[in-house]
Amino acid sequence: MNVFKQLYYSLFSPKMMARFRFQKLGKPILYVFLLMLLSSVPIGIITAVSFTNAYEDLKTHMGDLPEFTLEDGTLKSDQSEPLIKKEDGNTFIFDATDEIKPDDVDSYESAIAFLKDRIIVMDSGTRQEFNYSNFSSMTFTKQDVSELTQNLDNLLPIFIPLLIFVVYLFQTGLKFIGITVLATIGLLLKSLAGRKASYKQLWVLSVYSVTIPTLFFTIMALVKTTVPFGFLLYWFVAIMLLYLTIKEIPLPKKRVTNERPNSPE
Repeated sequence: MNVFKQLYYSLFSPKMMARFRFQKLGKPILYVFLLMLLSSVPIGIITAVSFTNAYEDLKTHMGDLPEFTLEDGTLKSDQSEPLIKKEDGNTFIFDATDEIKPDDVDSYESAIAFLKDRIIVMDSGTRQEFNYSNFSSMTFTKQDVSELTQNLDNLLPIFIPLLIFVVYLFQTGLKFIGITVLATIGLLLKSLAGRKASYKQLWVLSVYSVTIPTLFFTIMALVKTTVPFGFLLYWFVAIMLLYLTIKEIPLPKKRVTNERPNSPE
């Protein structure tokens, strides 16, 4: 059975998923890479678009910015109050004073905010963040950033695909960790269900059990809809699907003895 059929059955059939437990590890590992290709690449594209928008806004407002330094993952400047500019329904915020908090940016429908420790991009009410701590080993001044923006235009066709690829690898790595955690929870679930399964089999079943929640949250991200308690919902659905799949494993056969009871003397 190819990976696309496995994807199809993983959307609705715990009984078929239970049959996948005998697969060698190569197939489920390939399946994870396919699943994350379907889920993380669209997210990567959205992230790249958000980054591009932030870059274009930064270029537009560079002349209005005070002198600043980005050092040790923190934005530093002598500005006395936040810079807030609104244009065509979009809001540009530059605040090294730490007066504007990340949650304050949620009140904007569309905004690019350069805050004390992060960049926040609000797009149709959906929030994405980029922490400066990712660049904690580097130091930038306003002049450095200005010179960088002048040269970055030629690098964007290379940088954007690279950003999408990095997002893909990062999300895939997190998914493998999550599957391993889910398989560990499966040790308890198999005891509750009274079924026998090795840890390898539980790991394989966990791979297919995360299909529905993974694709669901991908769709929600694409339509820019925030799911309340998303983390808890993801794990609840994944654990329930794994439990239902384990329940489809046949019960161990009871041993039949041919010994006759001793006749009374």
